[in-house]
Amino acid sequence: MNKKELWLRLKNYQFEDVVAPNMWEHIQSKFGIREASAKAFAHKLASKRGWGYAFADLAIREYKKFVYLGIISDFVVTPSLVIDQVWHQHLLFSKAYRKFCQDVIQTDFDHNPELIPMDGQTSTFSAQYMDTLKLYKTEFGYEPPAEIWNRPKFDKKVLRANKNQSKKKKDLAGIHMGYVDSIPLYQAFDTTVSAGIVNFEGGDAGGGGASGNWNDNGNSDSTGSDSGSSSSCSSGCGGGD
Repeated sequence: MNKKELWLRLKNYQFEDVVAPNMWEHIQSKFGIREASAKAFAHKLASKRGWGYAFADLAIREYKKFVYLGIISDFVVTPSLVIDQVWHQHLLFSKAYRKFCQDVIQTDFDHNPELIPMDGQTSTFSAQYMDTLKLYKTEFGYEPPAEIWNRPKFDKKVLRANKNQSKKKKDLAGIHMGYVDSIPLYQAFDTTVSAGIVNFEGGDAGGGGASGNWNDNGNSDSTGSDSGSSSSCSSGCGGGD
C-alpha cells in the first residue's frame, strides 16, 4: 500500500465499526444518513471533552493525519494532547479499533503509555513530538493547525531543553521501517487546479475548527500558556496516559 492509498483509506474512514448493528437506525435518525457514524463519534468526543462539535470534527481529521504519520515515519511518533484524547476515545471501542487496524491501515498501531514520568523518556517523547510536527509539514505541505497541535502532553519547557533524539522504528530483522524515501504525500495529488493546495480534509463539516488554544477541559485558552501535563506518549507507533 503506497502513501496515497493509505491516506485515502484514512480520509474515507467513517468510524462505522463503533456503531453496534442494532444502533444504526437510531444513529441515522439523530445524525442523518450521510456520515452518521463519524458524526456520532465526533458528538461523543465533544460531549465527553466539553468541546464544540466543529472543534471535535477538526480534531478527528487531525487524528487521521497523525495515524498516517505514525505509519509512514521511520521514527516513533508522538501526538499532541488533543490528538491523544481522540486516540483514547477510539481505543475505548476496542473491537472497532482492532478492525480499523486490520482493515483500514492494515497494521498494528499500538498505544504505549508512559507508566511513570522519567526525564530521559519524557525528553525522547518531546523529540518525537517535534519531529512529528516537522514530518506533518513535509507530508501535507503546510503547518499543522495550532489549535490542535500546539499543546504537547508534557511541559513545553522540555521542548526547549531537549537534546534527545526520536526513537527509530525497527522491524524484526532490525531494518529501518517507513516510507521516508518516497515523495511527500501532497506531491502525489494533482495540485494544478487548486494552485498547489491539496484539500486533505473530508467529511460533512468541511474541516471547520475553533480558534485559540484549548486546555484539558476543552475550554478556550488564548494565552498560549506553557503549562501542560507531566505525562507523555508516543505511538508504536505508541501511547499516552
